Amino acid sequence: MEGSVPQAFATRWTRERGEAIVTIVGEVDLNTASRVREAVKEARDSTGPVPLTTLILDLSEVEHLDSLGLAALVETAAECHSADQALALVCPTPVVTRPLQMTGLDGILTVAASLDAAREAARRDLR
Repeated sequence: MEGSVPQAFATRWTRERGEAIVTIVGEVDLNTASRVREAVKEARDSTGPVPLTTLILDLSEVEHLDSLGLAALVETAAECHSADQALALVCPTPVVTRPLQMTGLDGILTVAASLDAAREAARRDLR
């Protein structure tokens, strides 16, 4: 958006029961893709009373997503698949949905417009 100031890159995650949500803010590119991977790893490796069954990546505050960011999403999907964990992406903006559509990843990854929709999609994927 013209005239807008980019947000500083940040990640945060929470875990409740068998669900972890990783929120990513800012630009996901060469400089930050490794930090996305680190945040995902921390969330997936966290321990709790219930094993992790669902990972949700909240990309609603992502302002740019390049090929390295897409690669991080694909790697996360492969890791979740290997661990029998559902993965859903919250992608309400064209900044994220457009690259997913252009690469065909929207047909492979579970993409939702809201957190509630991502949770519901993840529940379906676990069945």
